[in-house]
Amino acid sequence: MTRLTPDLIEGVPEDTIDLDSKLMSMCGKTVKQLALEGAGVDHDVDFSKMKVACVPITSGMGVISGFSSSVDAIVKRLGMQSYVTKGTDVNGFSQAISDGVDMIMMADDAMFVAYNVHARKYTNNSWGTAMGYSVALKNAAGGVEGKDVLVIGAGLVGTEAVKILKSWGANVSVTDIKPEKALALQEKYGVKALEDVEVALASHKYILNAAPAIFPGRLIMEGAVVSTPGVPHYFDEESRKKAKAIIHDPLEIGTAMMAVNSAMYSMER
Repeated sequence: MTRLTPDLIEGVPEDTIDLDSKLMSMCGKTVKQLALEGAGVDHDVDFSKMKVACVPITSGMGVISGFSSSVDAIVKRLGMQSYVTKGTDVNGFSQAISDGVDMIMMADDAMFVAYNVHARKYTNNSWGTAMGYSVALKNAAGGVEGKDVLVIGAGLVGTEAVKILKSWGANVSVTDIKPEKALALQEKYGVKALEDVEVALASHKYILNAAPAIFPGRLIMEGAVVSTPGVPHYFDEESRKKAKAIIHDPLEIGTAMMAVNSAMYSMER
């Protein structure tokens, strides 16, 4: 999991980036609608009875200032009841269980999970981010079946994205700064590994970026759709003018996908 910094997420609780409006213009769906689609649900769901505890974790590099309150705000926007526990770590987890919550969300340096207490199952951030951004790409592109899609980055999120996009019938290529990682995905999943990142960018209109990346305008196709959870990334003025959609937020899409998918473990899909 990419470690966020407080400045990246400072606007999340108040939704100053107005993500739903941006996603509606690019994808035709809100955060919640994209998350429901990613969870395999084709109708709206009332989450008002779902109780969620966000537990701050201090292990490793410690609590990211504003992280738990940001997760709390995102979950509330989905219509769930949510709060940040007063206790941290095991104490916070114990508080959540004692309070009778339905879901617990917590993250350390290595993993971010949404744990469904009743189903005793969790959704992790790697899958949640990959699915959320893949669904966003699919909607912005008008579907991906039969289309050439490039995944940048063969790490945890990139690997999940490769599997998801391939399952939807996309012609998936993958590139990574470490070519052997892309080759490993080629061998395992039957996708195409591309070693030259610039050639890969220049030859793809639909891109899911799961790694730090630079997008020079000279390489971006007119009307490109870039779904990019990977940070840091950089788009110059030319690339922004050429692209039909650049989909990014610091936390919300992946977190909403996790929360909705985990909630559905104990609800009718």
